[in-house]
Amino acid sequence: MVAELDALQAKRKLLDRLDAQLAGALRHLGRLAETTAPAGSPPIDETRLLRAVVATQEEERRRIARAVHDGPAQAMANVVLQSEIAERVFAMDADRARQELAALRAMVNRTLQELRGFIFELRPMILDDLGLVPTLRRYIQTIVDKHGVKVDFSSVGRDRRLPSDDEVSVFRLIQDALVERVQKAEAKDLAVAMDWRDDQVEILVQSDGKALANPNELASGLSRGERVGLLRGEATQETRPDGRTVLIARVPIAPASRMIT
Repeated sequence: MVAELDALQAKRKLLDRLDAQLAGALRHLGRLAETTAPAGSPPIDETRLLRAVVATQEEERRRIARAVHDGPAQAMANVVLQSEIAERVFAMDADRARQELAALRAMVNRTLQELRGFIFELRPMILDDLGLVPTLRRYIQTIVDKHGVKVDFSSVGRDRRLPSDDEVSVFRLIQDALVERVQKAEAKDLAVAMDWRDDQVEILVQSDGKALANPNELASGLSRGERVGLLRGEATQETRPDGRTVLIARVPIAPASRMIT
C-alpha cells in the first residue's frame, strides 16, 4: 500500500511538470496568435484545445487528491487503529485478538482492491502491455462490479495495436461515454461494440437511461468533439424511438497490412 501511494504521488508530480510545460506552450501560442492574427479575429482552435487539456489535468489532480484522501489515506488510518486494538487485547484475550487481526486483514484486502481499481482507472497498465480490447474487457467488468449494471461488450474484425496516444484516446472516449451514461443518465443496460475494419474502427455505445441536456460536453474538460478530433475521427449521438441513446464514433487507423507490433 505504501508503494502504491508512492506511485500515485509520483504520477501527481509528473502531472505538475506536464502542466507547467503546457502552460508555457499556451503562453507561447498566445503570443504567436497576437502577432499573426488579424485584429478582432477569434482565438485559434489550438489555444482552446490547450486550455481544455490544462483544465483536464487540473480536474484529474483534484480527483486524485479526493480519491487518495477519502480512500487510501483514511484506510491507512483505520489500519493503524485496528492494529493498535489488536495489540492491546492480545495479552488479555487471544481469541479477541485473532478476531481483530482477521478484521484487519479483511480491511487491508478491501483497501488494496480499491487502490488497484483506482490506479486502473487512472492509467491501466495493461493498455501498454496487452492493448485496447483486453483493457476494455477488464474495465467494463469493473463497471459491472461497481455499479451493478449490465454491459455487453463485443469486438469483431481483426483488432490490432494502435499508436500509444491513439489507444489512450480511444479508451478515454469509451470510458467517458460509459461514465456519462451510468453515473449521469442512470443507465442500467448498456452495450459497447467495436468493428475493426481495414482502415478504421467503428465504436458503438448504446444504453437506456435518461436523456442529458448537453451530451457533447463532458466533465473531463475535453468535449467529445475535441477528443474525437484528436483521433482525426467523427462521432454522432442520437436517441432512438425506443429511448436508447446511441453513440457512434469512427476512428481512422493504419491498414491491417501495416499493423503496429
